[in-house]
Amino acid sequence: MKKKFSKSCEHIENKNVNINKKLENFSDEPAKKLLIKWRNIARNAVFMKDPWSRFGFDDLPVENCLRYRYSSIRKQWTQDRVQVKLHPEPFAHGAMRECYRLKKLSNATNNDWTHAQNYVAKKYINEVKRQTVFEDVKLQMDSKLWAEEYNRYNPPKKIDIFQVSILEFMERNGSPLYQLEHFIEGKYVKYNSNSGFVSDIVRNTPQAFSHFTFERSGHQLIVVDIQGVGDLYTDPQIHTANGTEYGDGNLGTKGMALFFHSHICNEICDHLGLTEFDLSPNEKKALQKRTFFDKKTSCATRLVCSDKIDVCSPIIYAYEDNAMERLRIRTQSMNSMGRQSTVSSICDSSSLDDNCLAGDYSTSGLIGDISLLENDVVDDHIVQNSPLNVYANLHSASTGDSEKEKYWVEARKMSRPAGLLNEIQRRDLRNHFQLVHHHSILGQIHLDLARYHELGRFIYKSLSVSANEENFNNEKTNINGITENLCEYDKESALFHLEIAQRCGILEAIKTIAEMAYGLPHELLKEVGNEYRNIENREEYGLELMKRAADSGDVGAMIFVAEAYETGRNLGKNNCPCWPKAIDFYNQAAHYETELEVNSCIGSTSFAMPHYEILSKMADMFKEGLHKPIFKNYFIGGYGLERDLSRAYELYNEAAEKAMESMKGKLATKLYELAEQCA
Repeated sequence: MKKKFSKSCEHIENKNVNINKKLENFSDEPAKKLLIKWRNIARNAVFMKDPWSRFGFDDLPVENCLRYRYSSIRKQWTQDRVQVKLHPEPFAHGAMRECYRLKKLSNATNNDWTHAQNYVAKKYINEVKRQTVFEDVKLQMDSKLWAEEYNRYNPPKKIDIFQVSILEFMERNGSPLYQLEHFIEGKYVKYNSNSGFVSDIVRNTPQAFSHFTFERSGHQLIVVDIQGVGDLYTDPQIHTANGTEYGDGNLGTKGMALFFHSHICNEICDHLGLTEFDLSPNEKKALQKRTFFDKKTSCATRLVCSDKIDVCSPIIYAYEDNAMERLRIRTQSMNSMGRQSTVSSICDSSSLDDNCLAGDYSTSGLIGDISLLENDVVDDHIVQNSPLNVYANLHSASTGDSEKEKYWVEARKMSRPAGLLNEIQRRDLRNHFQLVHHHSILGQIHLDLARYHELGRFIYKSLSVSANEENFNNEKTNINGITENLCEYDKESALFHLEIAQRCGILEAIKTIAEMAYGLPHELLKEVGNEYRNIENREEYGLELMKRAADSGDVGAMIFVAEAYETGRNLGKNNCPCWPKAIDFYNQAAHYETELEVNSCIGSTSFAMPHYEILSKMADMFKEGLHKPIFKNYFIGGYGLERDLSRAYELYNEAAEKAMESMKGKLATKLYELAEQCA
């Protein structure tokens, strides 16, 4: 063993001498730094002591396992057989899983366990479905693609996410599944969570990465729950706009809301061109107060070469596009251009063994020093082929940079800002607001924030700096010795987010604010009445919002506006009825299916009425429309609608049929009689 070790050392030293000679031929500083990194890593691989040598792996049995690896680009699983030694005692555990030490034999070491690399095997404490384990791996590998996309924008610190796979212990009872990832020495830190937690250890990169994924995906998803060693992350969570996929941890827009409520943009966000999320003055004060104390012990990344950072690019309108699919296509395109940009593409094939570097090529063309720690082994194959050949490949690939830049200018246009102003500008430019405004993900996030405020989720956060300073003295100490604020929830912030949601075109927000303006009962923010805003003419303001809700397909709003134009009530200063407009809105309501007549799109039944009643109201107006009485020389009635007895006849008959379907026999008979009067 000693002879073999000394031979390896001699081999490495010879390689270092060769590298030192070749360094003299390079005038390019980046090339020299690249070679020096490789030399240092090769030395560490040979001379560094195994931190797990004291755990008695030599005495543990060798187990044969099936390994499953997921290709996020191809959306395919591959499997092969590996040999491992698993330590029986867990060395760490979280809320759901426990971690075991594991050594895996590399396919290139020929049963030499002295070169077996250290891994962490994670197993669920409680039994879960087999599919859950596979979904976890899929989530992490998809997140890895977003990390590579982030690196393409040349941030001050590049990041990586662990390559993860699944081991199935076939020789054990029940064939248990473990998630497998490389062991990295260092302090493990949780930077943010899927429920809005932000670590007191200030790091700009993790928060900027989460914000970046939100805008880069066109608001379709966000990668959160960032944790790991340095800028090498593991166990992330993805929230998607539709709340599907990626397990129970996917909180949808609610999870996005929790992140942005605790996020304040940093230098990296600014230089990437990310848009600050709209928060209320109270919320901003709370975040600034937290940031002030955190900066005293900050270890945040400072921006030095801001001119080299790519700005998150212009937007396109692509609600129908799938951000994850577009990312896969772009990654494949980059590979076809000759740029070895992704771990997934390099280690994608099941035919490759563990000598494949899991993450050594950064997408900007430089080799990342952190991700090199993931290697299974540094041997002849790596030392001979890595430094000069990699640099040569990168240098030759640079000849096509102009074409690649043109590609990226177009490809990056999927990103969408997180701010309200850009959302409104985009909506106006589309020129068909009625068709798309209810799809605003940003608006839904603001609506969720309003709900969270009403539920008291942020009482002890944002209200600590509320404008109502007198509430500061109203405190108590609970049984755990923690001082709590007894204030109400922050209504100002809740209304702030509700207002933004309605400006983004969210139906529930539009309808709620309209009901507030009219002083009507409403489900959201029930305690807030029409006193919340200083509006000169509340009825006119409420009517405009009701019209928007009607245009969005809310049956109750359609009927409310129709009745307003029919009777002249709730019209504001101009309280004159207008029957043609009333007919238009009644017609909109009548065209919906019977089951939608009682329950509006948002579940409110305040203004809904049966289909037969809508039809009979329209018939009444056509019957009483503008007409000239017999022996008179002037017109009466109608409020702008001409009498049409034939149309009234049709509507009365249709209303009678609907009444019969609703088991309203007496009413149907009366409607038939009215129809006969118009014949």
